Amino acid sequence: MRQHLTVMSNMISELSGAGHEMTDEQQVQVVIRYLPSNWEHMRVNLTHNDNIKTFDDVARHVELEEDRLHAEKPINEAFISKTKMRGAYVSKYKRVRLKVPNMAREE
Repeated sequence: MRQHLTVMSNMISELSGAGHEMTDEQQVQVVIRYLPSNWEHMRVNLTHNDNIKTFDDVARHVELEEDRLHAEKPINEAFISKTKMRGAYVSKYKRVRLKVPNMAREE
């Protein structure tokens, strides 16, 4: 997604260099419009967010959402230790029971 934002920023700069200045509102609308189709929820959120006024605002929100989605991904790895005992899977770590003294009230 960051690459998408970089491409959009470069296009806006190129248009500006060619003499076609875009307003902040137009820049925001272009970024929102060309978000990938699986980001439809963000299109709706960004379109109706009155606090997003510039390219930097929309870029920050998109990057935060990308980070959130990345953090939500399930971890598909399991860390299992295989022992040499007939192929059984056993943890390398022993379970330790703590002995807790009886704290019953003495009368």
